[in-house]
Amino acid sequence: MEIIPAIDIIDGACVRLYKGDYTKKVKYFDDPVEVAGKWLNYGIKWIHLIDLDGARTGFPENLDIAVKIKKKHDVLIEYGGGIRSLETLDKVMEAGIDKIILGTKAIENFENLKEYHARSNGRIIISLDFGKQNMIFQKGWLSGSKISLFDFGKKIKESGIKEVIITDISRDGTLEGVNIDVFKKFLEETGLKIYVAGGVSGINDIKKLKKIESLGIKGVIIGKALYEGKIDLKEALEIS
Repeated sequence: MEIIPAIDIIDGACVRLYKGDYTKKVKYFDDPVEVAGKWLNYGIKWIHLIDLDGARTGFPENLDIAVKIKKKHDVLIEYGGGIRSLETLDKVMEAGIDKIILGTKAIENFENLKEYHARSNGRIIISLDFGKQNMIFQKGWLSGSKISLFDFGKKIKESGIKEVIITDISRDGTLEGVNIDVFKKFLEETGLKIYVAGGVSGINDIKKLKKIESLGIKGVIIGKALYEGKIDLKEALEIS
């Protein structure tokens, strides 16, 4: 089970949102490159980098930061935010990104998902962000939908994509703990492999997820709990 630190970027700085609300952001560091180095000191392999500006505008705004992190640090990066055309996909691939996160595009234009998947040589990973009643959100969490998390997960499995990131935005940035019941149900109903995000509050959440790892949990994405010292990254890596 991979432990993956999250770096969310607005205006070039490392921030965290509360329940996906852009008006409730907290800036933690001015330099995301420095933050990546901080987590790398613990021996992590991946950085989860989300361009929140790009998620709003529909085009990557902070791809240069991902490139800087790749140049300075020997780390794998999954990058998302504003990747909504094949041209943009090509640009992100040319930047050397290891996994490319699709959210809004996959939901709005699902029929083209196979084309994106093939174009990326299998580097696409779908991000499903859900809120109340387990309905999917999109466009940087600014727009809700009537699409069920579970129903859409089944469609993704049929497309040939095997892994997804699932974020519970009702808990993201809240330190309320992970939504084990929803994650377990999703795994059982879809057969997909998942990376869990949203609500990780401490080491007990890592232990809970580890217990159901065999159902298909590939990793845990941690944000605010790391930035506020609620979780010891070294201990989390040892448990995983």
